[in-house]
Amino acid sequence: MTPQIKHFARTMFKLKVYQSNGFAYEHLFARVLESSRIGFLQLKPYGNQGDRGNDGYEKAHGRYFQVFAPEDPTKKLQAAIKKVETDFVTKLLPYWGTFCAVKEYFFVFNDKYSGTNYALEKTLTDLAAAHGLSAASVFLAKHLEDEFMLLSEDQIMTIIGGLPDENAISSLDYSVIADVIKHIQDSPVSSPSPGKLVVPDIDEKIQFNGLEKSGHWLKAKQSETWQLDDYFSRNSAFAKQDLRDYLAKLYANSLVDFPDQSGHLDKDLGDVRFAAILERIVPASGTPALDRLRRDVGLVIMAKYFETCDIFEEPRNVTA
Repeated sequence: MTPQIKHFARTMFKLKVYQSNGFAYEHLFARVLESSRIGFLQLKPYGNQGDRGNDGYEKAHGRYFQVFAPEDPTKKLQAAIKKVETDFVTKLLPYWGTFCAVKEYFFVFNDKYSGTNYALEKTLTDLAAAHGLSAASVFLAKHLEDEFMLLSEDQIMTIIGGLPDENAISSLDYSVIADVIKHIQDSPVSSPSPGKLVVPDIDEKIQFNGLEKSGHWLKAKQSETWQLDDYFSRNSAFAKQDLRDYLAKLYANSLVDFPDQSGHLDKDLGDVRFAAILERIVPASGTPALDRLRRDVGLVIMAKYFETCDIFEEPRNVTA
């Protein structure tokens, strides 16, 4: 499966997540786990008894899953907490626990990529402590996406309804970078991340890489990199790794396209590489106002990966 097709598949899966509520999401969850986990069994409600707190389980591991998929998850967090507290004790343990010990409990919450919260996490942690569970965690949309992205192409096609011809989507951007740019553009200007500090050795790294004209942008945008952290907290591990690989590849390409012929870094070479990477992240659209906005977003992304050393070099890690 090519990267373009894989990104398209991820986009179509996210659409299903956003569109699925109640039983529809329970069905989507079951289809993914039945494909990704050999021992997973979906449970269907039986008469007026329902499923007694078990929407699916891996019997060999004592691992149970309970699905909660409200139309608007941000307004149903208290309902989610109540469901965890009551259904586990009144349904799951007294019925299923009598013949298959509950060792792990996963509360499958279709958060629609909005994330979890403190109260729900604490409730599950307290539940694990009270009942001696080896695991009790929330299973978010991003976790389901992780399982989906590891499936074979045939399994992926079965779940999302087929994939288009690659030529038909070649002009469209389904990449993670496009998703990240939109997330940052939609984020508030101010940051809910007190205590964010500039990396102590950033000046040394800027100087080492010859970013005399561009380095100040990286310093200025470090206070906004929380927007990427927020994106990663809501999305799959695939998205995080894919974006990291994409940025690292852009930097590697810049070294090839603009090599240091002199044996020491040319005065402007670092800034040229910087500009080339930024141009690849947010190509010029021909509309100055839009380009300024998108390049501001691109600088936030570059600041994050400059900080984590995925683009440009770390002085102490480079041999003379």
